[in-house]
Amino acid sequence: MDKDVTYQEFIDKVHQLHTKMNGAWRLGQTYFNVLSNCRPAIAESIRSTIHDPFHKDSIAKELEKIVQSKW
Repeated sequence: MDKDVTYQEFIDKVHQLHTKMNGAWRLGQTYFNVLSNCRPAIAESIRSTIHDPFHKDSIAKELEKIVQSKW
């Protein structure tokens, strides 16, 4: 778990891992997996909701606002 990262460091990790995965994971899947590692409580709070990005190819602005507010 990486709870000491800032929100911006989290976003950087998402983009780094997504690039490394070279299309093997959707962006939403990468975002959710990194979020689960950094802030599992936040990830669980959005799991299976309309904001869950796991099956999406992009990250909605509304989701970013929610995650930032809980960070």
